[in-house]
Amino acid sequence: MIELATDDPILARFARDLDAQASIGVEDGPGARPDLDRFTAEDIEHAQLAWSHRVVGEYRGVVIYTELLSALVEAAAPYPALAAVHRIIGDELRHTRLCAEVVGWLGGWESLHIDLGGQRMPRTDEPAAARALEIAARELVLVEEASVMTLRAYVRAAGEPSIRRTFESLLRDEVRHAAAGRSLVALIERSYPESELATVKARLRARLPEERRHLHEQALARAVGGPGRQLGARLGTGDLEEWPGVG
Repeated sequence: MIELATDDPILARFARDLDAQASIGVEDGPGARPDLDRFTAEDIEHAQLAWSHRVVGEYRGVVIYTELLSALVEAAAPYPALAAVHRIIGDELRHTRLCAEVVGWLGGWESLHIDLGGQRMPRTDEPAAARALEIAARELVLVEEASVMTLRAYVRAAGEPSIRRTFESLLRDEVRHAAAGRSLVALIERSYPESELATVKARLRARLPEERRHLHEQALARAVGGPGRQLGARLGTGDLEEWPGVG
């Protein structure tokens, strides 16, 4: 599990600066943590597991978007594009810390173990701009747009105020990420030779519709209700009413 604190005051200052970029504050204070007396042990256990899985997912985002930044740097992308992805990496890292903090609110990590090490994206021999296009289209547009729909459902479902505020903070960032992804795709497609992008564009046209359907089906399959719903553990099918074809 990632360490959340340091004794080094210089590094701690950088961490505080990153935390200060949160679009919605979820700092400690009255009502900042869930009142666990309102929930059963089963609710809490399911919620702990769900939030630990979110730690892994958010850290995966750090890995993916670091690779995107590397590809854009190699392709000499414009400064605003690099700045956007740099910020997104920071957001994903901050989300990792935030989800880990929620696990702490719910009782801590004693019964859980996750290993964040060893994650990396496979590299291809395709041009840097093509690699960047594929990551932006698949991860920043497709996956983040699906995440936005799911997080909206979790905001509606979370009856515990501190959990709802946490989801709202994640949602605000994911909306920005998806918008940045659409802008990056457009920038890459108009800025780099078609000869560099043609293979990836064809692959995306062939695969993205099926991947979008798969994400939709996954969301529905997981929306079965059950313990911990108000703590962000799971959704019911009725919570996904904003998904196309649902409700």
